[in-house]
Amino acid sequence: MKSIISDIPVTPQDWNRNPKGYIKHQRLLVRLVTYLESLGATVSIPEDTGGWDHGIDLIVNGSRWDLKSFGLDLYGNSYTWQSTYYRGQRAPLYEGTETDWFVHPTDGPVSEWMCGRRSGLRTSKYGYAPYYFTQDCMTVGELAQGMFTSAA
Repeated sequence: MKSIISDIPVTPQDWNRNPKGYIKHQRLLVRLVTYLESLGATVSIPEDTGGWDHGIDLIVNGSRWDLKSFGLDLYGNSYTWQSTYYRGQRAPLYEGTETDWFVHPTDGPVSEWMCGRRSGLRTSKYGYAPYYFTQDCMTVGELAQGMFTSAA
């Protein structure tokens, strides 16, 4: 199976207004794809429509993933987005969003990055960033294992 790594741009793009953030995101995407391909996952990048991507960075074994370039903070029984941009904003579940899983990097290996179900993302009533309850989250390694196990 051919790797899709070479299809991931890692240089600034004319349309992007945040080149540093874009490059950071794309480098994280390369790490994620490298890990998933090493497990034998079927990974693809959605076709570029020239507009909004409907919240999909990758399709992994048929599941639609949106990689975020920020992590999560654990507070009691919830994980809150570590993003000052989203602080006080509604959970970004726009009409037409097709994401199944949001992926959040950690300082550890890709297998330890956190995934949150789109269906579990909630808007804070207290002015914080969007959050998930812990039961709506797992690591990338756990999600990948579950996908392979259910496909077998």
